[in-house]
Amino acid sequence: MEKITNPDKYIESNTKILVEVLSGEFIGKYDSRIESINDDYIYISLPTKNAIPAPLKPGTKIDVSFVTDKGRFSFITEVINRVRDNIIMLKIKKPDQLFRKELRKYFRVETFLKIIVCKIVYNDNKNTPDMIKICKEGTVKDISGGGVRIFTELELYIDDIIELDFSGAINNIKEVFGKVVRVKEINGKTEAGVEFISIRENDRDKIIQYVFKRQIELKRMQS
Repeated sequence: MEKITNPDKYIESNTKILVEVLSGEFIGKYDSRIESINDDYIYISLPTKNAIPAPLKPGTKIDVSFVTDKGRFSFITEVINRVRDNIIMLKIKKPDQLFRKELRKYFRVETFLKIIVCKIVYNDNKNTPDMIKICKEGTVKDISGGGVRIFTELELYIDDIIELDFSGAINNIKEVFGKVVRVKEINGKTEAGVEFISIRENDRDKIIQYVFKRQIELKRMQS
């Protein structure tokens, strides 16, 4: 874990945050957002869980975490008071330092995402295109920054090259190419382990952020 001594470089307004309440009557994890920042304080929306707000009292200790393409950041602070400016907000003390964990590109989480899977077929026939795509719907069962496990009706084999379109599932990601590294037939469908071989780095960052948020969601469901 890396210590960051210039937090202003990483803390920005409109950033979604996870607030873990460490003391008082509302101990637990809540969703919130950074509304505004000044030299000494951060103003965040009233933390909520399942749309129910937690009216934290002054002096409540909280652990704030958020994720960007530069990593996962966290800091411990306390509530100063509640303020109203169109909405009710919490005024919290700005930290002197942050702690950063690099997002683990290959940390894998279970999920259920509908995507389009296209098998790339190369043709030797001079009367047809050199490459054609056969596309069908697929379901992502788990995902990481390095690859996915999918179910599809496409017949796939090890070393097949496929194209994945996540545009309906994760922030308009498309044209991700992968190589099939594992296959298994289950109830007439193909389960395939796919390793990404061509992906834009900003798209990989989007997937990593999705993995992080999905991990938080799963932990919240288990608690």
